[in-house]
Amino acid sequence: MNTSVRSMIEMSAACLLFLTAITIGLFLFQRGAAALDTAFVSGRQLDRSIASTLSPIAGDGMVSGAEVLQTLAQIDQVGAEVVVDGRTYPPTLERDQLTATELVLAGRYRAETERDGSGAIIRIRFALQGGAR
Repeated sequence: MNTSVRSMIEMSAACLLFLTAITIGLFLFQRGAAALDTAFVSGRQLDRSIASTLSPIAGDGMVSGAEVLQTLAQIDQVGAEVVVDGRTYPPTLERDQLTATELVLAGRYRAETERDGSGAIIRIRFALQGGAR
């Protein structure tokens, strides 16, 4: 075989391999980016941080003492004043300053919310309805 023909075939094969490598690399890059996007979106949807609700989903409108304690622990996120059986906890309360020894964790509390004119919650009142002190 002539050297120029052999050289042309080798260059054609090298170009074909180069284009194949670029195509496969681009495909892998796109699939990786799509996988990262999917992981990010599903991670945001499955956020495991606990968010307390201020009203029960079903039932008699009562919440447990543990839910009251959780609300007090997240008072900075709630952003509203919390009143439990007459004791007021300001929204600026730090978690390490929280002394809630008078809470009855096994008790049932009735929750009432006070809102301002725009509908934002300004105060949450919890009153013990059932459970021994």
